[in-house]
Parts: sequence; C-alpha cells; structure tokens
Amino acid sequence: MHDSKIQLSSAELALVCDADIILTKNTIIKKAIGLLEIVQDQVVPERPDAADVPLLSVPPKISKGENYLGLPYVVLDFPRVHQAGEMAFIRSMFWWGHFFSSTLHLSGRYKELSGGRLKHSHAVLAQHGYSIGIHDDPWQHHFGADNYREISQLSANAYALILDQQAHIKIAARWTLDEWDKAAAKLYQSWKLLYSVIKGSL
Repeated sequence: MHDSKIQLSSAELALVCDADIILTKNTIIKKAIGLLEIVQDQVVPERPDAADVPLLSVPPKISKGENYLGLPYVVLDFPRVHQAGEMAFIRSMFWWGHFFSSTLHLSGRYKELSGGRLKHSHAVLAQHGYSIGIHDDPWQHHFGADNYREISQLSANAYALILDQQAHIKIAARWTLDEWDKAAAKLYQSWKLLYSVIKGSL
C-alpha cells in the first residue's frame, strides 16, 4: 500500500489534531449570531407606522455560511424585499477575519424610488464613513478598490453619476473586528441612518 501523496505541512498537522480550534470557532459564530440577534431586536418595530409596512412586511432573517471568499460569515437582512429581481435590503454582516459591515442594497424600482433621496444624502453618508459600490456583481461584499469607493473622496456630482450608472445601489460602512463590544450599537445606528435615507421613498 502506497503512502498518500496528499501530505500535510507541520502547521497543518498541528491544526488538524487540535479539536479546540473548531470548537472555539463554533462558539464565536454562535456569539456573532447572538450579536446580530441584539440588532434584530432593535430594528424590528413593535408597532410599525403605516408607511413602514410594505418595506418591513417580510420578517428579518439571520443566516450563516462558511465560504465567502473562503471564510465564515453571519448576516442579518432587514428589510429583505426581493420581488422579480428587484431588491431592497439592509444587511448587517460579520465576516471572519475581516470586519462587521452594514450595507444598503437597492435595485429595480426600489433604486429608482430612492435615487433622489440618496443623492441628497451625499454629505451625511460621507461624514459617517460610507462607501458606494462600483462592482457589477451585487454580491461582492469586500471593500477592495474594485468593489467600493469612499463617498468622502467623491464630489456630489461623481457620487450621483455612480448612483445613476449602477444597475444596483450599494451603500456600505465597515468596522474592525476588534470593535466587537461596540458592534451591535454601531450596526444598529447604521441601520437607522440607512433606513432614514430611504424611508418615505419606498
């Protein structure tokens, strides 16, 4: 019988022999879910205004995965309206090894309805450190130079041009993972800001 040609490095062998690594990872994911549950409890209104009902009619959802660019993640989506290719989402995200983020994602008629309000929000979004998506793929969440541009580095006209040209709108901010203790509050505050920008237009 031949030895396997698939060999482990000494570092890989040490990891595969250490069950605590995966158990600890599972514990962290559960805590990330718990953190997003705190945000969820804050953003779901007890008695939504009539104007809120269409947009908030679909209940929030927390989901997790193992492989966004090879790494685990947890997301909270609310609103999460997706009808015939038209979307209105605010996504709060934990991405292992990278960041927490908060993203407004609009397409189709939701984009058209909110375009004007978003254009008038250039200053406030720039002040609070948001970026605007420039990638053709709406499901790219990293903050690489090919995916997002900082709104503070764009003139109001350049920002408006991106809003007009993109088939989908993504407005996002991020925070480092070492801000874990403040993450729930930051994600909630971001949710309130992003929702206030689109409320009344959808």
